[in-house]
Amino acid sequence: MARPRSRAVNGRVAVNGRAAVNGRVAVNGRAAVNGRAAVNGRAAVNGRAAGGGLAALAVLLVAAVLWLFGPGPPAPGGAAADPASGTAGSASVTDPDGPGGPGGAGGLAGSGDREAVAAALDALDQLDALPAPGTASGPVPDYEREAFLPGGWADLDHDGCYTRNEILQRDLENVTFVDDGEHCKVASGQLTDPYTGLAVAFDRAESTQTVQIDHIVPLAQAWRAGAWEWSKDQRKAFANDPAELLAVSGPANQSKGDRGPSAWLPAVGQCAYGAAYASLTSHYALAIPESDRAALRSLLTGCLA
Repeated sequence: MARPRSRAVNGRVAVNGRAAVNGRVAVNGRAAVNGRAAVNGRAAVNGRAAGGGLAALAVLLVAAVLWLFGPGPPAPGGAAADPASGTAGSASVTDPDGPGGPGGAGGLAGSGDREAVAAALDALDQLDALPAPGTASGPVPDYEREAFLPGGWADLDHDGCYTRNEILQRDLENVTFVDDGEHCKVASGQLTDPYTGLAVAFDRAESTQTVQIDHIVPLAQAWRAGAWEWSKDQRKAFANDPAELLAVSGPANQSKGDRGPSAWLPAVGQCAYGAAYASLTSHYALAIPESDRAALRSLLTGCLA
């Protein structure tokens, strides 16, 4: 059943055949949830300047383009990512929980995209100045997912629709809704998996796990990188931030787990993934491991080659 309100995926303004959420037009066909297409425009966490707000917006724009136009360069260390597992070739394994894009012509599409990736590289430089988590305020407590998503997905905009369904509406095509009068809960749709480029059919009646919502920056890594010191509301806002979320296939999401970019990259769209990852961690002032910063710098440098 097509949704009649402005948030509907069918019957509302669309670009390149993809509908906007809440009536807002998407960038290159990918809609923003509640108008939040990128990380830009939000306060820094814990009072720290996020740095590169406009750069973050640009990075998310290039991510949208690359989700549509193909894979990036080989994984850090010169080894291409394994299309089946998504592992980052010979890159070293670190311990961090994730986007890529449909296959096609490789590389960046246009000078604006190159500038956005360059901005993501600049954002990485800001991360180098952050102190290592736990060095000043004691050891980092053990990670618990409930610290970010107490009771599950939230409805931070108070529109009666939880974040999971809003992301499904944004990222799926041919969406239908559960006939409960709410026009929110997604019943079915088609996903082009941004991690593998494969077509995935979502049918809630059969399984809710064929398509899962992934955090680009894994929650476990964000916790260890400084989020353990945030307030409960700040962690909830991060975990429900549309710029941090992506609908992906269940197997691809499970393959990634909670690994960072030094250990895992998507099979396609690696430049978009790396740019988004760098932008988000810089915006939220997350002190990710040096191994992940090095992997991102190598990846994004290769995107500009």
